[in-house]
Amino acid sequence: MKKQAAFFFGSGISFPSQMPSVYDISKAALAEDWHFHTDQCFYPGHHAGSSAPDAVTVAAKGFLTKVNDCAADYLTDLSRHRVSRKPHYEDWFSLAEQASRLATDYTPNLAVVEFLRCLRRETAPYHCGFDRGPVGVDGFVGLAIIACDYLHWVVHHSLNPAGNHRHGLDLVSKTAAAVDALDIFTLNHDLLVETQLANDAIADVEAGFDDRSHGQFSVFSGWPKTARKKVRLFKLHGSLNWYFYDFPNWARQYAIPDRDHSHSKDENGNFVTPLEGKAAFLSGTIVKEQRYGLGLWGELFSNFREHLSHHTHLICCGYGFGDPGINHRLAQWMDDRLDGSNRLVILTPDSPETFLADKPLLLHRLFEQKRMLFVSAYLETCTLEQIAGYFDALPPR
Repeated sequence: MKKQAAFFFGSGISFPSQMPSVYDISKAALAEDWHFHTDQCFYPGHHAGSSAPDAVTVAAKGFLTKVNDCAADYLTDLSRHRVSRKPHYEDWFSLAEQASRLATDYTPNLAVVEFLRCLRRETAPYHCGFDRGPVGVDGFVGLAIIACDYLHWVVHHSLNPAGNHRHGLDLVSKTAAAVDALDIFTLNHDLLVETQLANDAIADVEAGFDDRSHGQFSVFSGWPKTARKKVRLFKLHGSLNWYFYDFPNWARQYAIPDRDHSHSKDENGNFVTPLEGKAAFLSGTIVKEQRYGLGLWGELFSNFREHLSHHTHLICCGYGFGDPGINHRLAQWMDDRLDGSNRLVILTPDSPETFLADKPLLLHRLFEQKRMLFVSAYLETCTLEQIAGYFDALPPR
């Protein structure tokens, strides 16, 4: 009988490879030196030839410090535990982007109005005199926009350091070799999983970027409905090497460049530069979820639902279940079969009680219904034998 498997990964699987946590990235954003370059991007350290931070970076960091203060106050009130968690850059990004919508969009969440009043007042020393700035918008809104850009670049550089190494991902390759079809759903922007598969000679992999007819690019074309490769990788929140390009005389589309993102050529030998200059990945909390049905993200999530529907077991590791948009879709999948046979399989050395202590009510209900199963290991120490019982029969295509 042919077998298939499905993984769902969060940032926790990258920690053994020394990738930074959300708190590491948050600390870097506020405590480390960064500078704004004339190419409209932020980079680590001070600008070459200057020992002082630039005004744009100072304003962005000052703004985010006040956002952090607001977020910490909110989390204290919302905590169900004696000690509330600390805010991190995902919280800051979400609040800053909602602040930017005062002039750029409507504000669908009326609960943020008091927050906006407070933030405008507390950040007055930074946004008063913020004259148009690099995004072409004045004052408070312009500063909120540039703060989001700043966080995006801090995340990009933090997750893409020179010399990063992989560790603890062997089970991914072993599973790919052991089954006839493997679907990997991940929320991570880093390139560890695809690098692991490539280095272990798992060549039969598709990630939606298989159009090679436009020169030095792998262009997004989706996943075929009929024939498929053994491994399908779905990066639901985007990737460090995805960019949005305007291909001359053809279309605007997301692609992975073979070379530097601004120095790759199309099939006619023309340099094609990305429209925004930033890699395509999502940050934030609630604002991230609002993009799940739009454009590229809508197609990714449509394929997430379709491919997940072929499985009865989803093996999860490194995900803290803190994304309501993801959780809703997992809950939908859990109820897809009338016999209730779908199961979440959690890889963790923690006891169920410890794991569930800070998790959403959904997971508590699934555990009570015996629809959540536990394997006492993280991905880095888990063996193929421990999860082989959760491989499904491959249905006819």
